[in-house]
Amino acid sequence: MRALLLLSLVWLTLAHGEDPLGSVRAVRELDDQRRGQNLPVKLQATVTYYHPAWGVLFVHDGTDGICVGVGEDKRPSPPYQPGVLLKVEGSVNPGEFLPVVIPWTMQTAGTGTLPAYPSVNAEQLFSPAMDARPVQVRAIVKGTWFAEDSLVVEVEVEGRLIRAIVPQTEPLKRLPWQLVEEQVSVRGVAGTHFNDQRQMSGRLLFVQNLEAFNLIEEAKPSGPVPEVPVDGLLRVDAPLRQRVRVRGVTTHVVAGRGLYLRGQGGSMFVQTAQSMDLKAGDDVEVEGYPVVTAFRPSLSAVDVKKTGTAPAPPGPVEFHAADTRHSREQCELVTLAADLLEVNRDRTGINLVCRADGQPFEATLGWPMQPAEKLLPGMKLRLTGICEFISDKPLVIPRNATGFRLILRAPEDIAITARAPWWDEQRARWLLGSLLILAMAVGGWAVSLQFMVNKQKNVIREQAQQQATLEERQRIAQDLHDTLEQELVGVNMLLDDTARRMQGAESSATQPLDLARRLLRRARDDSRTTIRELRSVALEQRGLPAAIEELLRPLAAVGGAEFVVSVVGIPVRLAGTVETNLLRFTQEAVANAAHHSGAKRIDVRLEYHDESVRLSVRDNGCGFDPAAMTALDGHFGLSGMRERAEKISGRLRIHSVPGQGTEVEVSVPCVEFPAPASA
Repeated sequence: MRALLLLSLVWLTLAHGEDPLGSVRAVRELDDQRRGQNLPVKLQATVTYYHPAWGVLFVHDGTDGICVGVGEDKRPSPPYQPGVLLKVEGSVNPGEFLPVVIPWTMQTAGTGTLPAYPSVNAEQLFSPAMDARPVQVRAIVKGTWFAEDSLVVEVEVEGRLIRAIVPQTEPLKRLPWQLVEEQVSVRGVAGTHFNDQRQMSGRLLFVQNLEAFNLIEEAKPSGPVPEVPVDGLLRVDAPLRQRVRVRGVTTHVVAGRGLYLRGQGGSMFVQTAQSMDLKAGDDVEVEGYPVVTAFRPSLSAVDVKKTGTAPAPPGPVEFHAADTRHSREQCELVTLAADLLEVNRDRTGINLVCRADGQPFEATLGWPMQPAEKLLPGMKLRLTGICEFISDKPLVIPRNATGFRLILRAPEDIAITARAPWWDEQRARWLLGSLLILAMAVGGWAVSLQFMVNKQKNVIREQAQQQATLEERQRIAQDLHDTLEQELVGVNMLLDDTARRMQGAESSATQPLDLARRLLRRARDDSRTTIRELRSVALEQRGLPAAIEELLRPLAAVGGAEFVVSVVGIPVRLAGTVETNLLRFTQEAVANAAHHSGAKRIDVRLEYHDESVRLSVRDNGCGFDPAAMTALDGHFGLSGMRERAEKISGRLRIHSVPGQGTEVEVSVPCVEFPAPASA
């Protein structure tokens, strides 16, 4: 895989048609556009600094210095040391500040010549162009600590603080904390803090080892080192660079960085990289130099000695979060009751967001320590830890502190005094969300219910109207039966009596009488049909096919004929006048077949098509000649059928042959009408 990658990079190089850049200066002088073109580079340069854990390599070829990015697969063992000559082939990467070289291959070629380390002042050191170049500066060591596989030495250069990064790969040959407040000359490579817009935001020094720190003037105490109480540091009459001695009892040890001690007049932080076999409760004597830090001076230690062990570990001081802050509480071991609000975890440890006496604060337990029990918001805790003030006000004094935080020393510093109640904020949010969803559902159901109620009201209203219509029709039918029907019966009796009296009279005198009797029978049949239709609800509720079945089967049965109704297609509701006229049309045809044709079978066929409805009535009776039939012959029904067909824009067809039966057919346009509402 590596070989393929190398071949691809070589191919890209050849494709560019570029000769490899042969010097560091040529690489540094590339403009922004050329830096991003993966130009090939071939260098022979001497190592000036290498950090094995970080993969940071600086080289110098006699023209200038540059950084070489060493991937994990190319990190050598043993690590490179300053003075090693390297042959580097690779390509140019734009880098995040200056361009860097990404190597394809690196080979040692013996020992090279280290470049000169020019002495520079602070102004020159902080020039952006000094990046990756070897320098030598005069400085005062202000503090030391360990972090990320490195010894960090903080130095002051003409009043400006910068950090020197020393790889920590082997035991130290010198004790770095003994350099505190010493004037030294430091040789290293200038490094840069930068942002994502390629801007310099700070300066640091990459120093290969402590041998690069050369004492210029060793601070010699003018007499015995004075012992000073914690609250006596940096008072008005105290010189800044006076070496002092402070006694106290250890309250917390931070490996690689220092310790907290409680002494006369309060507590303080002691910064040192010194390896210490100390624990809370050990008596110590510390020598060093006071450092100006917020709220209380700290001490940059030259030496830390254990002088004994207290009979019992130091107890914490009760802390009241709502009180005005006092300098005795800064760096003090305190204890307080708190409510746990939130638990956050990151690579540095566990951060507890708490509240005490209405004041929010944070308590931090460093990685990899873990609480003995799972912590849940809502718990009540008793916390013990080192207190540090926080302030965002211009005047940084204890009474202006706007907050505080606790540094927890161990999981035992967290004591659970009350479990989280079942009814907590999270469950309250869940319930609130559930109630909101329920309220929305109930609201939707209420709207739907209101819609259904309104719809049902309309149905009930329509049913009430239908019921009222049906009752009115029943009343009219009863009135017709009690009045018109009885009167027609009386007139028929009179005409029958008149016909008996005129027996033997001339036909010219009896013909009008016969015609009147036929008209009367026709009127009686129509009245009976009307009364039946008024009393029936089949047409309104079940449609035309059901109404034909219900109303006309009895009529066919009177003549002794078999009655068959068939439907083709999907029945649809038609306009009321259309269905009523089709029903009366069918009734007329069935009545003629039952009373006059002597038919043994009557077939009614309804065909529903997309654009029309066709109704036919066929019988197997005696038949007749349609052309010869007139109203005078008694066939008023045929003329009535034509009139009804014309009313509904229908086409009437009558087919009959004497002795072969009759078929009457009407076809009307399919104009749908909404079906009656039902409960």
